[in-house]
Amino acid sequence: MYRYRCEQCRTTSPPVRTMREVETERTRHRRRVHAGHIPDGEEIQTHTPPPRPGQPTRPIHYVAYAALVVALALIIGARFLA
Repeated sequence: MYRYRCEQCRTTSPPVRTMREVETERTRHRRRVHAGHIPDGEEIQTHTPPPRPGQPTRPIHYVAYAALVVALALIIGARFLA
């Protein structure tokens, strides 16, 4: 998902699904508010929707889960090899 941000106006568009939609929003804003000029500080941001309940909120959780799986695999593997 993407959002258009105009720092001059201090406004951010609602999130849209495609790059094409956010580029259309950017063009529309430039024409309507800035007479077609490119405002300083404008940007297209990627928007991450809030996590679903129970979903980890930080990427570090994924690393911790992966480390746990690897540790368990090593423990189980060591028992079979011993």
